[in-house]
Amino acid sequence: MTTLEQPAVCTLDCPDTCSLTVTVDSGRITKVRGSDALPLTSGVICNKVAHHSAEFVHGPARLTTPLKRVGPRGTNRFERISWEQALDFIYARVSEVIGSHGPEGVMPLNYAGPHGMLAGDSISLRFFHKLGASQLYRRSMCGGVRSEAWAGTYGLVPGIGPEAAENAKLTIVWGNNATVANLHLVRKIRMSLRKGGKLVVIDTLRTKIAEQADLHIAPRPSTDVLLAFALAVELKRIGAHDRAFIDQHGLGYDAFRARADDWPLEKAAAECGIKADDIRTLARWMADSDPLVIAPGNGLERGRNGGSGIRAAIALPALIGRLNATRGIALGAANSIAKSMA
Repeated sequence: MTTLEQPAVCTLDCPDTCSLTVTVDSGRITKVRGSDALPLTSGVICNKVAHHSAEFVHGPARLTTPLKRVGPRGTNRFERISWEQALDFIYARVSEVIGSHGPEGVMPLNYAGPHGMLAGDSISLRFFHKLGASQLYRRSMCGGVRSEAWAGTYGLVPGIGPEAAENAKLTIVWGNNATVANLHLVRKIRMSLRKGGKLVVIDTLRTKIAEQADLHIAPRPSTDVLLAFALAVELKRIGAHDRAFIDQHGLGYDAFRARADDWPLEKAAAECGIKADDIRTLARWMADSDPLVIAPGNGLERGRNGGSGIRAAIALPALIGRLNATRGIALGAANSIAKSMA
């Protein structure tokens, strides 16, 4: 038998995009561990990849050939076909739709896959553009609102990586079950805490990361925008707004402030169902902490005004001039590499 160790990357839907070392014996996976190829991974991976990768790849649920439905929808009747048959079938059906309705009758939908730059709608974007397919919104409902909120606030500017949390004086984890969904962000936060940094968690639930926080604020669902407005008002009251930074880099400050002023601290606290003193404490910590890192999660977008809540929250570092390569918002990393339809 031949045993090999192969470099690899995680294939699961996770923004950490871990680097792996995979042990293969006679063509089968026997062991998976983290590697140092990606510094953020630093040899540490989640349990499901470390202990269940062989089952993912070699288990009975793994599809090894295309399956074609041969019965009514919902009857779970499929038969195996070859890749050549599958490609011919897809070609015939897509051609039929284009012939009847034009190329915009084809609507591609995609998701992030392993979050790599090639997998995340890079090559497919060019293919479907060349085909002339519909350009209706094709992002997923998970993370899509957050991405649009980022683009609507900061455009194509990339945010900072989770590595920045290691040296943060204050990290705010907002609507982010980070222990489950951002393993390596949590590792960096713990490094920060050992250096004397503070951790604030804003989440309706008492998550595991909230149990480790210096302050846990649990607003009512969908009131995050009001909490962000109250923080903006309090930061203004204590003189923390950086007008020089705002005037040089921002647009719409007066309109934002006018909207925020409708929600002073006491009023917002009552609506959010939280203590006014917690808002005061967080605003003071934000004003006094540099570097500051905010790590928003997908939880914020799970509401009717989720996009507004995200935009209000991620505007806060700009108000106090905490935006550069080492401080700000751990979001928008995909904007680091431009994509085009050409």
